[in-house]
Amino acid sequence: MSDTKSLEIETVVRLLAKTPRATRSARYEDCSAIVARHLKDGSEFLFALIKAAIEADVHETNLIEDSVSFLDEAHLARLAFFLQGEVKRGMDVEDLLAHVALQAPELFPDGTLGSILDFEDWQTHDPRSPPACHHFIFEGGTPSDMSFPTHRNHPTWRLPAAEPSFAIGGEGTTTCPACGNSLVHLVTLDDFGGQGGILPRLRLETCRDSLEPTYYSHDVTGVPTPVAPFHSPNDFTSEPATRKSIARLARTPQRWLRQSYGISNSRQNLFRLGGLPSWVQGPQFPLVPGTDREMKFLLQFDSLAGFFWGSGGMLYVFWDEESRITCHVLQYT
Repeated sequence: MSDTKSLEIETVVRLLAKTPRATRSARYEDCSAIVARHLKDGSEFLFALIKAAIEADVHETNLIEDSVSFLDEAHLARLAFFLQGEVKRGMDVEDLLAHVALQAPELFPDGTLGSILDFEDWQTHDPRSPPACHHFIFEGGTPSDMSFPTHRNHPTWRLPAAEPSFAIGGEGTTTCPACGNSLVHLVTLDDFGGQGGILPRLRLETCRDSLEPTYYSHDVTGVPTPVAPFHSPNDFTSEPATRKSIARLARTPQRWLRQSYGISNSRQNLFRLGGLPSWVQGPQFPLVPGTDREMKFLLQFDSLAGFFWGSGGMLYVFWDEESRITCHVLQYT
């Protein structure tokens, strides 16, 4: 590594540790600017930076943790080995280890995975071989004003997407019978279920003013009709979400099949179709009304792109093919 890069690493570590002449925010921005210059230069700099931050005990920052996402496979494996050695030495690197384990669980023993809460939440699935998934990729990149380069350039916002495009957001076609407000359009999935599939399309709309699980019955054309219950005494009135975005689907690579809400905290793209839910408060699979049949997870939307769930969280949509019913479940911080 060049002397210039080594000096930059020393600067980042020093700024993360303490610089009395600058505020924490200013120091973090300076560090981010340095890291941004190396996000597309390969992994050598970022791997050396992460190791130096661990050795200086300044690694518990979003900047260092998010840098893991930009490592190539070889450096990710080297970091996994290094972190397991640090754990044996009694070092507190659990947060960084969780970042690496989610992206490459095959590098860790079952005992290590079992200590990570998200893997416990996914225990109904094989965490080493989760179901297939697609990401919604928005035109223009991240659908927010994320300022830090590691957030804005995270690989999950920039996966290669294919046609067709989808309209995300906007006003729905019907109203909520509980509050009388127009529903919000989430997304319309054409040819739902594949060629000659279940429905010609599935239109998903939701009431933003309900914090309770809500059910929607879909007719043969996929259009939803709300089914009670909708609101509780703890529900609230929010501003209508009229913003529209255009997105396309990208097949999720193996590395991003497992995403944690807590680790991502809206820095990663959590707009997902299929796969494993990124739970905010733990598993919450609804039952089909009047039965003991558990509904299947369909998709999840984050509090971005004009949406804001509760105090900031996730909306999960579940589906039952037999009844053509969806259930929308909110979880928030």
